[in-house]
Amino acid sequence: MFGLKSTLKALVCGALFLASVSAQDSAPNVAISAEFPNAIAGLTPNIVSGDANNLKVTFKNTGKTDLKVNLIVGTVAESDDYNNIIRNLTAYRYGTTLKADGTLILPYAIKMEHASREVGLTLMADLIDSNKNHFPVLVYNGTISFSEPVQSWIDLQLIFLYVLIAGIFAAIGMFIKDAMAPETKKTVKKTPAMTPEEREAALEKMKVLDEDWIPEHHKKSPRVVKRRS
Repeated sequence: MFGLKSTLKALVCGALFLASVSAQDSAPNVAISAEFPNAIAGLTPNIVSGDANNLKVTFKNTGKTDLKVNLIVGTVAESDDYNNIIRNLTAYRYGTTLKADGTLILPYAIKMEHASREVGLTLMADLIDSNKNHFPVLVYNGTISFSEPVQSWIDLQLIFLYVLIAGIFAAIGMFIKDAMAPETKKTVKKTPAMTPEEREAALEKMKVLDEDWIPEHHKKSPRVVKRRS
């Protein structure tokens, strides 16, 4: 089994070789296509920077023998010079059997942060026949466009942060309002002074006892008995 770096170099070199050669007798009869997410016919495929862009790679085996899809690798290069590689993409290993006269669809994800511009993309697949022979085949070799991810206004973390900041500012505002507000003085209601006549009448009323609760025999003054000498 090849090492990852040597396999990547071999597959990329094989892609350049296959691009210059019309056909090979020993090459497997496999038609391969790559479907990009949200692709529009006639337009350059778009890749969102930083997101996982899931491609669908379709293998159609028109031969009479089974094959095995070993892995898919890729490179991102300058659009005007594919030899000027910007970054090697992640290699995905599958080991999935591609039946004779059968079709196989495999996922391949591209996740890479890059400025919004056009670059060149090369994807290669490594096929293995029953005799353990490796065949690098071209999956995609063309221009793609990177774009920035769309920022969503509905972000729970941002909403929570805004609510928290608003609550802090509201609390500070209430504290400042209470500190700056003038203190209200409590008015003491003064009782008007009594005149001498009113004071004397009040004292007379205090001297008068409510005699309703006193028994009748206690209300009569006792009779004084004079003793004879």
